[in-house]
Amino acid sequence: MKRYSVLLGIVVAAMACCSLLAQEKPVIQPSATVLGILQSNAGKAVELHLRSGEKLGGRVSQVTDNIVCLSHLTGAEFFDAFVDVKDVSAVVIRATGR
Repeated sequence: MKRYSVLLGIVVAAMACCSLLAQEKPVIQPSATVLGILQSNAGKAVELHLRSGEKLGGRVSQVTDNIVCLSHLTGAEFFDAFVDVKDVSAVVIRATGR
């Protein structure tokens, strides 16, 4: 009986690990835009790469048609940043489970 309990525990742990590794990769829609990606990641931590070469990391707090507001800036947690969406060249989002 004890062997079966241990075996069952191993099987359950293996299934949990497999489900973590089988995370779905993000799918890019043909009509995807930087604005849409920012809106869908509201409340999440991101890093914005700007056309000027600067990087800003923080949490997306608000997104309008023209401006994205980052709060809890990386390295400057007590500050917020307002960035023109047209100045964003890349959005880096941490993928879970990797």
